[in-house]
Amino acid sequence: MNGDDNGVKVWDLPVRLFHWSLVTCVLMLFLTGEIGGLDFSMPFTGMLVGNMDLHMTLGSVVLALLIFRVLWGLVGSSTARFIHFVRGPSDVLDYLRALLRGELPRHVGHNPAGALMVLALLGVLFLQVGTGLFSNDDIFSEGPLAHLVGKDVSDLMTELHEASFSLLLLCVSLHISAALYYRIRGEDLVTPMITGRKHSADIPADSPLPAFVGPVWAAALFAFSCFIVWGVILRL
Repeated sequence: MNGDDNGVKVWDLPVRLFHWSLVTCVLMLFLTGEIGGLDFSMPFTGMLVGNMDLHMTLGSVVLALLIFRVLWGLVGSSTARFIHFVRGPSDVLDYLRALLRGELPRHVGHNPAGALMVLALLGVLFLQVGTGLFSNDDIFSEGPLAHLVGKDVSDLMTELHEASFSLLLLCVSLHISAALYYRIRGEDLVTPMITGRKHSADIPADSPLPAFVGPVWAAALFAFSCFIVWGVILRL
């Protein structure tokens, strides 16, 4: 793979926007769900937006982001595609053994262990959002699809929603810890997710250049994802 002082482009803009948009939404969901008090008035209209209204809107945004990421993982740029970075158990174990030996195998995109974390985060977030759609707080608020199920089912979804949040915190903690670990070992994973470029030294020399899909297709897929959420799911 050929590179220069500016590094090699490995992450497209859609993946980077997805990543940091998801980080922002998850942080805001934590603040609205666990701390609260984020009521505010809309500019110009003066309409009051309650804390839980904001929480549910953010959950809908996350659902649209997740649907988009799944679609982009099927038809997007090569480093975004699941088929490019998801590996079998033997490859994951080989990679982990290499780390234990003090080695640091380099990869163009996600490494085999990182791929597992991507799948885990997507799965837990789908669980969080899915259960949130049917949840209730036994006071004023309920998820937008809670009316489709009975109170007992809604209560069960609420319990799962709260329990899966602990699982999400665990995944996020592991994700951040891994980024710090690799930084200490000399590989920066955060900056490339901002700039889209990795240092040439962090990429195997014999790796082919990634193939990128234009952002127009990503915008169309995100618009479709938004339609699925607001035009279909939330109208049930």
